[in-house]
Amino acid sequence: VIMMREALVVLLSCSIILSGCTAVNDEITDEVFEFLGCTDADALNFNENATINDDSCYYEEPVEILEIPHIDGCDNTNSIHCMLPFPSDAFLINDQNTITGKRIHYSSNTIPGSGTVSPVEVPILNQIDGVSPNTQIMTAFTIEPDVSELAGQYSISKSLENGHPTILMNKLTGELVAHWVELDIRSEIDQPTILHIRTIEALEHNTPYVVIISGLTDQVGELVPTPEGFDAIKNQRITSSPDIENRRAGFQNLFSWIEVNADISTSELQTAWEFHTSSTESMIGPLLSMRNDALERTGDGIGCTFESNTEVMIEDNRSHWLITGTFTAPQYTESFFPPALIRRTSAEDRTPVFVENREIPFWLVIPGSSLELQEPANLTIWGHGFLGNGNTSGLSGWANENNIAMLGTSFYGWSDDDSTSIEYAVLNMQYFQHQAERLEQAMINQVVMIKTFMGICSDLPEYYTIDGYKLIDTNEPTYTGYSNGALRGPSIIGLSPDLDRGVLWAGGSSFSHIIERCTQYDAFHFIFASEYGYDNQLDRAVVMSIIQSLWDSTETDTFLSIRESGYLDQIEPFELMTLFSISDLQISNISSSRMMRTGGIPLLNSSTITPYGLNIVEDGHVGSVGVFFDGGYIQPPVGNEYGQEPHPAHNAIGALPMAREMAFNYLSNGAIIDTCEGNCEFSQEDLGW
Repeated sequence: VIMMREALVVLLSCSIILSGCTAVNDEITDEVFEFLGCTDADALNFNENATINDDSCYYEEPVEILEIPHIDGCDNTNSIHCMLPFPSDAFLINDQNTITGKRIHYSSNTIPGSGTVSPVEVPILNQIDGVSPNTQIMTAFTIEPDVSELAGQYSISKSLENGHPTILMNKLTGELVAHWVELDIRSEIDQPTILHIRTIEALEHNTPYVVIISGLTDQVGELVPTPEGFDAIKNQRITSSPDIENRRAGFQNLFSWIEVNADISTSELQTAWEFHTSSTESMIGPLLSMRNDALERTGDGIGCTFESNTEVMIEDNRSHWLITGTFTAPQYTESFFPPALIRRTSAEDRTPVFVENREIPFWLVIPGSSLELQEPANLTIWGHGFLGNGNTSGLSGWANENNIAMLGTSFYGWSDDDSTSIEYAVLNMQYFQHQAERLEQAMINQVVMIKTFMGICSDLPEYYTIDGYKLIDTNEPTYTGYSNGALRGPSIIGLSPDLDRGVLWAGGSSFSHIIERCTQYDAFHFIFASEYGYDNQLDRAVVMSIIQSLWDSTETDTFLSIRESGYLDQIEPFELMTLFSISDLQISNISSSRMMRTGGIPLLNSSTITPYGLNIVEDGHVGSVGVFFDGGYIQPPVGNEYGQEPHPAHNAIGALPMAREMAFNYLSNGAIIDTCEGNCEFSQEDLGW
């Protein structure tokens, strides 16, 4: 077309010239010449000189925009739920003022609202510099995958094999992280099923992780469909979602990293995401600040008041003395009673601020054995069970058997006067901050109580007999706790400068991993799952995972992660003996073995099971150790649900003499003695308090 036009111009020019030269036509005319070309200004080859359109126009291909459901404040790569996959960098923003360079960012509509409260906002979460290293990892697909051949709780090593459909990888080191996979057994029939990637121990603090899923099939062997939003990014399709488009470059970098480090092509990915865990400082820094301030205010103790001192006789024989009273402890919560938040420097600063001194109740059992043996009873701090209290009067048997004095106070936050506030929190999850911060104050109370009874209240008249014999020695206290008391043990021992050893009975970690398998959950599930709470299991699972960040400051996993090395000059290393019962329905054995792996606790070779990834030690080992005892009880369900009570496994080891002998030998001198004599099995006939 262009050549024709140029030729026409040449011919016309020549004819004009020739007409002038030959004088054929001396008259100049006003004739208008017409040019062929593209006359459409929207065309790429528009010709402004063309007067006749010659159909040569061509245009850019129209851009097809894929309509993706979009909700502000959500991760729109998976439309099944606002917060799936979880945890995800979709809810992290860059912040150079934090240790990790990241910070959680939940918008006003991010956290699922309940049937009672919507929207739900917990502003303090947005001050934490990463996701919880102790939380659940999960996503969901529109078609339920078949996980029967994937790594399970009894086949964890599969997760490290080449070609395993789920990969969890430390992005700093490229190291594969062992895990197991399960489907949410609580899923509703009309809802997609959550796929859980269960970590077998706490993740590293302040560390980026990558989750990769490929080759995951359904029940008939077909590949599970990729979430639509993720598929659009993978296949470079432009979408209507601002969230997806803003994150596209980050995903392209992730895909390149996966191809290099996991040897999986982008086309094979069914989904992938990354997240960054929070720093130790972000999790426990404010709590350490509160502890340090409390210890400075306390010194050797502010004071204690004895309200009663009762000599208890059983069948005309002296059993023990029960002393009750209060000790004075610095307080940082606005109120002693729930709900109560910690007073802080400002809305942007999580540093706790001293409120006042308060009187905190205590219970002290001094055994009659002390007088009979003419040997002062050593002090042991007691950790009570879930929704119990610090009353140690029921421990006189242990006290006399081992000549120890048992001192306790309540774990406010998980104590008997917290039931109502927890019920309210499952309807309005803002109040889990009140519960978690009340528990932080309880940890400070424990630290102050120990300091007080080693100091100003260590040599009181109530400890002496009429003839001047002292019944108790408070110089070198140790710790022991059962169930919830075992969960609290690592934080108390870690926080107290006066403890370096403890025995934990029937414990586990972390709380969000434990709760759905625990029969104690039954007390709250009806309300939690009601129309006034969260009647959708997807929401319930997400909410419990979010809350883990509130619990991390006193979480078992958090302090177990620093058990061996300590933390800066704030927390010293400490030693633990952990004792468990096979088939426990309150604290599952999988969470108990997680506790051991996170804490780097080896397994005594007499133990009745050998969980994955634990080192084995023998009688006479020095340091920390864990033991599983087996009473032959009915096994719990496989999956995230609890069995039927009554079921004796949880309490059995406390009634097992060989377990008690092992435990109190350890508390007394740190020695590990194999009282099982090579086999920690037992029968009902062996039990006795």
